[in-house]
Amino acid sequence: MIGWGLADEAFFARMLPELAAAPKPFFAFLVTLSLHHPYDEFPPALRRLQLGALEGTSLGNYLHGIHHLDAALAELFAGLEAAGLADSTAVAIYGDHDARLGVTPEIAALAGEPAGSPSLRLRLERVPGFLVLPKGQVTGEVDAVGSHVDLAPTWLHYLGVPAPPAFVGRPLVPARAGRGWLPSPTARRWATSACSRSPGRTSPRRGLFTAEGARIEREACTGLVERARRALAVSRAIADHDLARALPSGTEPGP
Repeated sequence: MIGWGLADEAFFARMLPELAAAPKPFFAFLVTLSLHHPYDEFPPALRRLQLGALEGTSLGNYLHGIHHLDAALAELFAGLEAAGLADSTAVAIYGDHDARLGVTPEIAALAGEPAGSPSLRLRLERVPGFLVLPKGQVTGEVDAVGSHVDLAPTWLHYLGVPAPPAFVGRPLVPARAGRGWLPSPTARRWATSACSRSPGRTSPRRGLFTAEGARIEREACTGLVERARRALAVSRAIADHDLARALPSGTEPGP
């Protein structure tokens, strides 16, 4: 056991026979639990990194955990290859939220970023998303702003499958402008590729900044704020009242 549940490599080892025996084509949704906060400890026998001053800290345990997950994923892909599934299986990997470690000086140092940058939270608190297609059909990184509702449409796009009307998001593909709204109970906090609040109400650099850290006027983001509020309100209404299937194809949660 690691973290919240079964160790990742043991979990994948148990799932591989199930995948190999499943009727084809199949869809499998696997939830790993080893890499989940709080990172109070990590089994000493599984530590492979030399972390120095970070050893025993939450950040250090997180780094051990992500290294463990990387190795488990390598074993998963090797297992898919051995089972004859690698050439016909697309694997999507994503997180449901960030690491919950905040943006500390230690994390900024690991990222090679200045700790005092007002846009640091915008650039570091992001959720990873990967799509591994058979035979390496598509490789590289897509630098696009989006959110979880865009993941499934993106994966279907690369598989050549039209997104059904119930999918609210849009594909995240190169050269396509995107946006991602940050929900909160008041729907007043928001994040885009253009604007970011500085951390803390008492910050000496309180204000709005670009992802590169340049200050911008509040009025420049007024339109984005209103679009974010509308998108969040519409998305919440769709979820609360189960309206997704009634949406016409291509509908997005906001203007």
